[in-house]
Amino acid sequence: MPRIVDHDERRREIADAMLEIVAELGIGAATIRAVADKSGWSTGVITHYFKSRDDLLMGGLRRAGERSAMRQREIGRTMIGRQAVEAILEENLPLDKRRLALTRIFVFFYAAAAADPVMRVEIDGYLSLWRRQTEKAIGAAQKSGDIDAALDPGETAADLVAMADGLSCHALYNEEIRMRLAGSSPIRLWVSRLAPGASRAAHRDHPVPVNTGE
Repeated sequence: MPRIVDHDERRREIADAMLEIVAELGIGAATIRAVADKSGWSTGVITHYFKSRDDLLMGGLRRAGERSAMRQREIGRTMIGRQAVEAILEENLPLDKRRLALTRIFVFFYAAAAADPVMRVEIDGYLSLWRRQTEKAIGAAQKSGDIDAALDPGETAADLVAMADGLSCHALYNEEIRMRLAGSSPIRLWVSRLAPGASRAAHRDHPVPVNTGE
């Protein structure tokens, strides 16, 4: 009887091997040959599932997004309050090998998305999911009294995700920032300021003036 092959599982194994290479050596090292050596499959098997290196990188992007979404859902099930919000935001900081690969591959595709409408849809889908998961966690924290109920959860989630994403990119390019993040993430300070009674009135009453250049 011929062996039944789980093609989806094999595709995930190949993508995971690619992400390991990206985490260890960077995007440039993620060739079809390197992924074949890492995964234990031949280059023929790799190209059966991913027709080119670009296709393989796209597969890695989608797998990274899948793994991140799974982790975010797990956080939502197992954590509550501001802790859950912090964990969902920190899920995409390069704080360990897995998240470093995630950051590297997303930053690589951010540049492509600026000129490629198809890639832009991929990236926007990932960011939208991150915002939704953060918004959901904020809403739950508001119900438990851990976050100020007067805040708009959607707007707050969008702001926090944008800040966390920018911090992640800076950490990727600056080793000092990355090392500092590993010791103390500023996300926890940001989220603590969402607590009921936290002082934000000064910022509302005295907004920072916009420099129009005139």
